[in-house]
Amino acid sequence: MRNQISTIALKLLSVLILIFFAVSLQARVIDYVDVFVGTEADHGQMYPGAALPFGLVKLSPDTSSKGHAGYDYSCREIKGFSHTRLGGVGCSGAGGSVRIKPSFGMKTADTLDKSSEKAWPGFYSACFENGIKTELTVSYRVGFHRYTFPVSKEDVCILIDLSQSYAGSIDSGWEKIASDTIAGFTKGKNVCGNGFYKLYFAVKFDQCFDGIERSGKSLWSRFPSASKDRDAVIKLKVGISPVSVEKAVMECRKDLPGWDFQAPRENAEKIWEEKLGKVEIFGVSGELEEFRDLFYTCLYRSYLLPHNVTSSDGFYRPAGKQQTIRKTANQSRSFDYYSGWSSWDDYRKYSLVSLLEPDILSDIVLSALDMFAGEGIPAWAEGYWPSPSVRNEFINTIILDTIQKGLVEYDLEKAYSGIISSIDGNEQVEKPYQYYIAMKIAEILEKKQDIQKFRKKALSYKDFWAESQEDGEGNVRGFFTPDGEIVPKESVNKVDAHFYEGSLWHYRFFVPHDIYGLASLRGVGEKLADDLEYYFNSWKHMALNEPPLAYPFLFNFLGRPYQTQYWSRVYITDTVMSRYHNHGKFDSPVIRRVYKKQPAGWLETMDDDTGAMSSHFVFSAMGLFPVCMGEPYYVIGSPLFPKMVLHMKNGDLVIEAENASLSNKYIQSVSWNGKDLANTWLSYEQIKQGGKLDMVMSDTPNMQWGSDNSAAPPSLSK
Repeated sequence: MRNQISTIALKLLSVLILIFFAVSLQARVIDYVDVFVGTEADHGQMYPGAALPFGLVKLSPDTSSKGHAGYDYSCREIKGFSHTRLGGVGCSGAGGSVRIKPSFGMKTADTLDKSSEKAWPGFYSACFENGIKTELTVSYRVGFHRYTFPVSKEDVCILIDLSQSYAGSIDSGWEKIASDTIAGFTKGKNVCGNGFYKLYFAVKFDQCFDGIERSGKSLWSRFPSASKDRDAVIKLKVGISPVSVEKAVMECRKDLPGWDFQAPRENAEKIWEEKLGKVEIFGVSGELEEFRDLFYTCLYRSYLLPHNVTSSDGFYRPAGKQQTIRKTANQSRSFDYYSGWSSWDDYRKYSLVSLLEPDILSDIVLSALDMFAGEGIPAWAEGYWPSPSVRNEFINTIILDTIQKGLVEYDLEKAYSGIISSIDGNEQVEKPYQYYIAMKIAEILEKKQDIQKFRKKALSYKDFWAESQEDGEGNVRGFFTPDGEIVPKESVNKVDAHFYEGSLWHYRFFVPHDIYGLASLRGVGEKLADDLEYYFNSWKHMALNEPPLAYPFLFNFLGRPYQTQYWSRVYITDTVMSRYHNHGKFDSPVIRRVYKKQPAGWLETMDDDTGAMSSHFVFSAMGLFPVCMGEPYYVIGSPLFPKMVLHMKNGDLVIEAENASLSNKYIQSVSWNGKDLANTWLSYEQIKQGGKLDMVMSDTPNMQWGSDNSAAPPSLSK
């Protein structure tokens, strides 16, 4: 009996040990993130360095062959590690402030041992061929460097380069304020040279340096005896503040206290695990593993902009008011102030933020409203900004979306005139969409005259419709043209001929607020649906730029949701033909997937645009998409995974897609909370408390579900 008990005990212990190891070996969500995706050449313009969600500091390597975020995966020569940047923006990017580089002697570049390079959310590490090891981590406002130097007869030096700015340096200054601290400021241009940002910094070492040598606007701190007899470790922290040098010094002490490198690294990993873990994916088969990793990589990239530019003790400089310093606690409502906008590109992303981070989004929108209060703002980031920035069109859609979801309280009257005066974009379709947003804001404020005025302007896209316009192949279809008159058919397919970064085709369906009204211009919805099918079947779609991103989902408005299911999935999982980039036509069509899990991850010339393209992948894989940003509803597409759970603030949203696979793109049936769903969309009001969306998937389209006009999403003319 005793032997039997011992045997049972041993078996039970073995089971417990197996369970323990199974749990311990279970992948963290952050282990699915590949921060090197989209970092090679012009395939995303992203960076692999350490960052926190919406943090000010983005600490990442700068290569000699730099991308718009300072880094090119294919380049092994490293010039240092800078603290600010924007992921995947145009021109030459912006940021690159306060570049730090370890060195033997005063060498401005060293060669990386590429096999040693590794990174994940909140951490980056690599070794140079000279044996110096680099480890980087961050808090929200501080970059933490740990450099390990092997034994060498050469002097250990640390470069502090203040001349660096991707879009162009304007000014910088520094002073030694302690035997272990250098502080100052750097001022650089925003993206495409529009406007500027100014940041203060403090570089604090864990030991006193023996001297400083100046080389132009760069400094070399010297530690001549550090590694003569043994390996040496030098740590430093770089505090960044838009407010003052004093705040930058404070952040080194308050935002990231102490010199234990492991503690902030683990804290960064913990923060990212909590954020990304708000979405769980189940039932991932082998064919879906790469797409799961892409999903979490894209979700990670959706969390990087805007920047929280508020000091850890609650002070900030507002955009456009460089001489003004405010304390958040003294405002009508205390909030963290955010800056760094690229909203022409990524405005739809904020609908994702509303689901996962409603409290953060509330502060982001309060920051936007603060900008609009009493005056308008420029389309591009002109003038002063507290951190690198790009452009501001469509911020009004983010504001309306958040207000209509009940996520922010604010006296809209204060910002109303500023919002209206800031409407910008092309006259044909971008301004009418924004006037629709203005109309909805006027409705909230009960401004009857303005409601009618803006409704008329929201419908003014019809004034630019050339009904008899032929496409490039000679078929009469009708298009939006510069003045509503016929243009040569040879120019219809040309990018930048009539519209910014697009052809007439790429702006033809950009009426997100009134798809029914657009259909009426073609006589009946069937004709518009036929045009949309032709657009996709002839590979005219431009998946690498923002204006057409919603087009796969427009079939839900036109009685053919099975086409939405097909095309919204194809463009994230299948090989497609891409004829156009955002400034012209490829020399020969590019045939590949739009998104791949590799350094050359995105299509050539496809910028991620601060999470615009990443959030598009996330929405498409979820099977929910915000076609008309500003209106609180999501169009149903084709869920990629068998089961996904969004852990929202007020309840879990469960999306279960039975039989989901790469080939099973089509919905056979849909139910919401156990009841059949006829509509091809869900409102935020329905999902905000959580719920369960069930679908059955197949490789065969169900042409009946959602085909009735009553099932279509809302539209101004409906």
